[in-house]
Amino acid sequence: MKRIALFFGLCLLLSVACRRKLSREETKEQLEKAMSLKLKQRQPPNAPQLRFDVLDVNYFEETKYYTCEFTVKMTLPDGKDTTGIMKGKVSKDFSTVR
Repeated sequence: MKRIALFFGLCLLLSVACRRKLSREETKEQLEKAMSLKLKQRQPPNAPQLRFDVLDVNYFEETKYYTCEFTVKMTLPDGKDTTGIMKGKVSKDFSTVR
């Protein structure tokens, strides 16, 4: 029984230790995707559809999350647009944006 527990513990350790580290470009791409998804989800259902394009992201890697500064272009349905800066924190698995 101890051998089975040791085997599964060793497999778990190896799976965590062998996780591939993302390159800087891959990390940047994942952060931009996470913010784009968050902006699309936050739009009210009966409001005019705005278009958000994440143009760039500057980030700093913390232990549990990324501290980010996004450059976002917003386009209104009539074609008018504006560009601004948004700050946020993104979890390491890119699932949560705050």
